[in-house]
Amino acid sequence: MLTNNTLGINFFVRKKRNDPNIYDIYLRITVKKARAEVSLKRCIKVCNWDKKRGKAFPRNKTMEDLNAYLDTVYGEILNVHRDLHMERKLITAKSIKARYVGKDEMNHTILEVFEYHNRNMVNALRPGTMKNYYSTEKYLKSFI
Repeated sequence: MLTNNTLGINFFVRKKRNDPNIYDIYLRITVKKARAEVSLKRCIKVCNWDKKRGKAFPRNKTMEDLNAYLDTVYGEILNVHRDLHMERKLITAKSIKARYVGKDEMNHTILEVFEYHNRNMVNALRPGTMKNYYSTEKYLKSFI
């Protein structure tokens, strides 16, 4: 399968508004020049951030742990990209971000919604009412 999706995963920092000596760490996902950014909810001192590598200088155990966390996040983004590719879904920066953050939406067709409703409401509604829902489902299928 030929793909021309390019995936870029970068870590970058922004200065905090209330404290200019501390950076907030962000993740930027780029696919086909479209970007999506995620805050990692981690902070680092200005002197500890290596701009070239996009990681912390490994000067102590805390910075080594932060770098290990960034490597884990990088691997998770690659896994999300692979999963979307295996599911043959559209791969965009926003879809990768949504899957990573956990806000991936499931889309259902109207027929699936009708079938779900009829399966789950058969014991809650009277037979005459269910007959109407079955008829509506039948007419919808013939229309589609």
